[in-house]
Amino acid sequence: MAGRVNLDAMIPREDFARTGEAHGDATNLIKEFALSNLEAEAPVRLLLRKPDFQRETNHWSPEQLVTFVASFVDNDVIPSLILWKSESFIFVIDGGHRLSALRAWMTDDYGDGIISLQFYNGEINDAQKKIAKRTRVLVEREIGRYATYKATVGKQGASPLQLKRANAAFMRSLQLQWVAGSPEVAETSFFKINSQGTPLDDTEQMLIVNRAKPIAVGARAIVRAGHGHRYWSKFSPPMSQKVEELASQIFELLFKPEVNTPLRTLDIPLGGSVSPVDSLSLIIDFLAISSSRGPTVVKISEWENDTTGKATVGVLRDAMAVSRRITGNWSESLGLHPAVYFYNERGRHSRFLFLGLAMLLASRLHNNDDLWFKKFTKARPLVEQFLIAEKSLIGILLQNMAKKVRVYKMRDLFAFLVEQGQKGLLVSPLEAIAHLEIKGRIFDGGEFTAAGSSFSDDAKAMVFIKKQLETTQKCPICGGYLDTSKSMSYDHLDPVSNGGKGSSSNMQLVHPFCNSAIKGG
Repeated sequence: MAGRVNLDAMIPREDFARTGEAHGDATNLIKEFALSNLEAEAPVRLLLRKPDFQRETNHWSPEQLVTFVASFVDNDVIPSLILWKSESFIFVIDGGHRLSALRAWMTDDYGDGIISLQFYNGEINDAQKKIAKRTRVLVEREIGRYATYKATVGKQGASPLQLKRANAAFMRSLQLQWVAGSPEVAETSFFKINSQGTPLDDTEQMLIVNRAKPIAVGARAIVRAGHGHRYWSKFSPPMSQKVEELASQIFELLFKPEVNTPLRTLDIPLGGSVSPVDSLSLIIDFLAISSSRGPTVVKISEWENDTTGKATVGVLRDAMAVSRRITGNWSESLGLHPAVYFYNERGRHSRFLFLGLAMLLASRLHNNDDLWFKKFTKARPLVEQFLIAEKSLIGILLQNMAKKVRVYKMRDLFAFLVEQGQKGLLVSPLEAIAHLEIKGRIFDGGEFTAAGSSFSDDAKAMVFIKKQLETTQKCPICGGYLDTSKSMSYDHLDPVSNGGKGSSSNMQLVHPFCNSAIKGG
């Protein structure tokens, strides 16, 4: 769901369990919600909270936000808000997007303003800034700024439409319904309500149900690089700090720099899109894969709830170990080039290639199989030759597999490529198909065709990747592609132990692992 407005900072989150029991009597609570309740110092706004398990408020497009605000100022019918009052706060059970959109309009903050900057500790990605700017332009064109409306009230000189909308905005109220009962009743109401309208997707449902599991906490931390709402705040300060440090490091390794289409550089992220909507599912699977010790991945539901942070830190450390094998300048880094290993021929990230290789690397790490990484390095040129030549075939093979086995099949494909490559054998397409036990005829169309005369982003990406890889540097030790922007080591041609000097003529660029374990080993 690319191109959605991030309104998550507009209403803070809070844990039901930390707020006490329900307010005793719902009959004496307010029956309507006026716009003034969202002003900065309004008591109701200061009490307003979202449940901590609620999905990020980022599921509306700019057009949807504008349509809603226009409906508000045009006095159109808007569904009732559903709230629950605890001893300490007012929780939004249904209507979080509506209230967040109104506050965003009032503060001119569509994910890039002062409130959002404070919420995300100044870390706002370019995609979020771009969509915020587009939203602001649409709002000002179709509706106008809130500050202008406020200045219009009781004044002459405004247009009839503006006066009419200003009067409506400041005179109307949204209808309220209150959930009566315990926190458990409020949570049940949330699930029932959110199974209607815009229902929770599978990832959101899984995260909410398993929100105290270490993988859920770790994924929430990584997706915002340790910023935003602190789902891990119940841990001790040292544990919370460790969660944030590891999450920020993993985010940096997997999602920096941000990717733009069509590709104009091969300095692209290993994990694909930085968007929380796109990346959250990938992170959950990556954490589960990195932490599993057996041949199959342990489901998130099978973990115990983490009350101390120890398990969450352990999950993040496992993910960090796998990430460091893939990229970075650590001595153990293979320096895998993302364009070779994790993107298809059209410049689109393949979660199955990424997770499949992560699964293979994690299993070798957990088995302390240091020899395998040397086998991989020996096989690497032939592995990469296959991956580059057969990108479109791999895509077709994935389409012919059940979704639940794709990661495992890609793990098996990588293992087979390494096994054959270290024997000096280049795997043929037919051998790959047979090894993966794909039935039926496979047709690889190869060349991308288009009906019109204009070049599509897919066609541009295909040509760009192909031409750029033709000129990309290779490691002189193993012959594999170098990702010089993320993972590179400076090697002495004549070793220091032999009196080699630090001159430019005695230097070559190599993979960190090749320098430390192949040449150095």
